[in-house]
Amino acid sequence: MRRAVSTAYYAMFHALARLCADQLVGGIHAKTAPWARVYRALEHKPAKTVLRSVGAVGLASEIVAFGEAFALLQERRYQADYDPAPFRYYFNQTAALINLAETAIHGLNSLGADERRALATLLLFKQR
Repeated sequence: MRRAVSTAYYAMFHALARLCADQLVGGIHAKTAPWARVYRALEHKPAKTVLRSVGAVGLASEIVAFGEAFALLQERRYQADYDPAPFRYYFNQTAALINLAETAIHGLNSLGADERRALATLLLFKQR
């Protein structure tokens, strides 16, 4: 169950990193050094903060839903990976978290180009 929760979170994180790299460098350049650099620029904790920010809330409802799911799965992933206490999420709770991640990723993938670009720049560039 621990591994499944961790994997569900990382599926969300990698979907977000791929969105950023595809929008800023272009999916046709996947596996190039610039694409990989943008992909690797996404950070876990700042991404959660941005996804829950006013800037993200002003975007599409799918982004808001993704942000809520991302924050929850990040917390559960931390528990799964680092908390030595017995894991308290059983099959049904774990399956629900996996479904939540899958639904959020589908929502992210359904965004239009303008929304994807707005999200990528929000996630990777600081507001000054």
